[in-house]
Amino acid sequence: MKRVVFIDVRNATRSQIAEAWFSHLANGSGEAYSCGTMPANKVDLRAIKVMREVGLQIHTRTPTLVNQQALANADLVVLMGKDINPRAFSPTHIWDFDDLAGKPIEDVRALRDKIHTRVQDLVAELRAAEKLVAPSREMQRLALSRTIV
Repeated sequence: MKRVVFIDVRNATRSQIAEAWFSHLANGSGEAYSCGTMPANKVDLRAIKVMREVGLQIHTRTPTLVNQQALANADLVVLMGKDINPRAFSPTHIWDFDDLAGKPIEDVRALRDKIHTRVQDLVAELRAAEKLVAPSREMQRLALSRTIV
């Protein structure tokens, strides 16, 4: 699976939620990293609460500044909103999620669910691409047995 970087402005809500969903849904078969162009001091408490509601813990995370090493190691770069300048990052995907600073927790719950759907689709897309590129061990064994017979 691939390495994905989720970029946000403050790395406090959208990208933290996306990283948590990707790590959960990829289940060890991919890596996610989130960062921000102007990181906040801490993860948004509303994001921590809504992710805890679905059993995912992000309370120990710290917003991080975008860095060249993360970008260089990434297979995919996802901008979490159109408020991030795409020319600076050569993104693979630009997702149009609003920055919810100052919005009620109900809006953050809705955002969590929308991000879940997008990340779920991304993980499925990556898994499908991997199956096309890299045959399973069983398929390799069958192909080898046909050539030996």
